[in-house]
Amino acid sequence: MGGCGTYSKGNTPKTFKYKSVGTIHGVKIIEPVDSNVRRKLPEESAKSKAYLLLDKNGVFHQYREYNKNHEVVLEIGYHIEQRIDPVKPWLHIHRHIIPGFKVSPNGEPLTSAEIEKYKKFFIGVPGYDK
Repeated sequence: MGGCGTYSKGNTPKTFKYKSVGTIHGVKIIEPVDSNVRRKLPEESAKSKAYLLLDKNGVFHQYREYNKNHEVVLEIGYHIEQRIDPVKPWLHIHRHIIPGFKVSPNGEPLTSAEIEKYKKFFIGVPGYDK
């Protein structure tokens, strides 16, 4: 499902699940319409090549990029991953393997090239929020 609630296959749901709340460096910031659901970006995009999600305090939480078929291909997150560190959030990347939206099970540290490319989105992340 995309940022405005549409599916990449062209089906439109009865209600929108996400709303756009701004942009950072040309990338839409979206969030769930229902503030009680889990804060997570969609697996599919309607039109955008990428989406951003900030936490409720405005700190970077998640970034996803999508391929030409509107399927997620990479995800960068700054949050707690129970199997890595159950207490503090950490900045990491998951590489998605299409088809079936299979994701690398454990997040990996970003390479220096990835940090340089994406750091402009890391608002509020310690060490990157300058």
